[in-house]
Amino acid sequence: MSAFVTAARFVGDLDDEFYADELQREIWNEASAVGFQSLLWIGLIGGAVLPYAAGVTGAWMALGLFFVLISVSFVVLGYARERGIDMYASQKLRRSRIAFAGLLFFLAGAGAALRLLAHYGGGNLQSLWIGAAIGAPVGLAAGVVGIKNRRRRVQEAERAAEKAELLGFGPNK
Repeated sequence: MSAFVTAARFVGDLDDEFYADELQREIWNEASAVGFQSLLWIGLIGGAVLPYAAGVTGAWMALGLFFVLISVSFVVLGYARERGIDMYASQKLRRSRIAFAGLLFFLAGAGAALRLLAHYGGGNLQSLWIGAAIGAPVGLAAGVVGIKNRRRRVQEAERAAEKAELLGFGPNK
C-alpha cells in the first residue's frame, strides 16, 4: 500500500470497525458522496458569487475556495486511481452538470481576476488580456492533452476487460 493510500485511509478512518458491516459501509459511502458533491456545488456557487458580492475580500476568498475544491477533488480522484478506478475512463464527461460546474469555475476565476486587477492594477486591464492571450492557448493545449489521455485510458480499460474475460475472470464466468 502506497504512502498516499495509507494516509488517505488514516484520514478517512477506514480501519474503523464501523466499516465491517456492509450495509452501514454502503450507506455511509453514499452519504459521503452526497456530502462531497454538496461541498463542491456550495463552494462553486459561493466562489462564483463572492467576487461580485464582497469585493476584493470576496475575490481572495473565491480564489481560496477554488484551490481548496481543486485540492480535495485531486485527493478523491487520486485515491480512486490508486485503488484501481480511473474516473475519467469510466464516466461520461459530456454532461450538463459538468458544463455548469465549468461555468461556475469560469465565473469565479473571471470575477476574482477582474476584481483584483481593478483593485491592485489601478483599473488597468491590459495584464488581464495578456494573461488571457497566454492562458487560452495553454488551456486549449491542456484540453487536447486531456482528451487524448482520456481516450487512451478508455482504450486501456477496454483492453484490460477483454483480457480478463479471455482469462476467465469476466462477469459471465
